[in-house]
Amino acid sequence: MKAEQSEVVKIIHDANTQIDFDKLSPEIYLRDIGADSLDMMTILLGLQDKYGIEIPDEAVEKLNSVAAICDFINNT
Repeated sequence: MKAEQSEVVKIIHDANTQIDFDKLSPEIYLRDIGADSLDMMTILLGLQDKYGIEIPDEAVEKLNSVAAICDFINNT
């Protein structure tokens, strides 16, 4: 399944994170706009559920922006 940026943003929004959505763009690091480690885990669990994928521990740190998340899913 192909990941679209708008779908990833919806998952982030639905995760009830502390992210400042006014500053969200595809390339900005989610931690730079308010995501903490709990937010990131909630987002990653939502992605796994939505796309039916397993995100390995070694990939977690690289999934730091909407663009990086889409690239990972689309190449999995």
